[in-house]
Amino acid sequence: MKPLRRINSLSISETRWLAYATAGVASAFGLSSSAEAEIHYSGDVSIQLTGNAQASLPLTNGASLVFQNIFGGTTFLQHFHFLMKGVISGSARGYFPHSGFFNVSNLPPRENVSAGEFFSVAGNPGIGVLISFWSDGAFAPPEFGRIQGFVGFRFNTGNGTQYGWARIQTGNGFNDHVRDVIEDYAWGDVGDAILTGQKHSLQPANANSIAGSLGLLAFGAQGLDAWRTQGRQTSD
Repeated sequence: MKPLRRINSLSISETRWLAYATAGVASAFGLSSSAEAEIHYSGDVSIQLTGNAQASLPLTNGASLVFQNIFGGTTFLQHFHFLMKGVISGSARGYFPHSGFFNVSNLPPRENVSAGEFFSVAGNPGIGVLISFWSDGAFAPPEFGRIQGFVGFRFNTGNGTQYGWARIQTGNGFNDHVRDVIEDYAWGDVGDAILTGQKHSLQPANANSIAGSLGLLAFGAQGLDAWRTQGRQTSD
């Protein structure tokens, strides 16, 4: 009689725990179990806006991110806005809504985009304020300095909710004219979780908003490897 061959490196207890935990994470965070789910990354676009300028960055199904730099003729009258077009609904992570406008949050790296408050950027006056009146907003640069961070957004083109991020840098240019740079951006398929700065579906992640081993399992096989590593470190 031939000896039984081990099918994989997981023990029965690991396999059962992984199945339960992964199912729980998928349910809690709306993760897709589809093998076709992926993160779409723009690569380095480095689009620079100064004066009165606008950039439109494509998403899926005709949707787009729109960044508008507005120069009102003086240093103080400068604005930088974020909108979305070609969507059924579109919104951005933000705070303190006021008169139909709100400040877009400046998110740190590896933040779970979906874990926060969103406000519409898909209609009039639904815009997100990155910079308002030169010195206001989470992306307003300090004097002779620069600010970098991530915009978190979600949108629906008719197939379901999708999440993404855009990396923005702002700074003071010549004569205090604001210079805005959209460095890169990415978005996930319907049901995907995505972290700010995440470029690949299987990229290891320790989300600020998904704690412990369940958060690791949310990101598949590489998350399981990280969970095992944590277990070894704990037992040492």
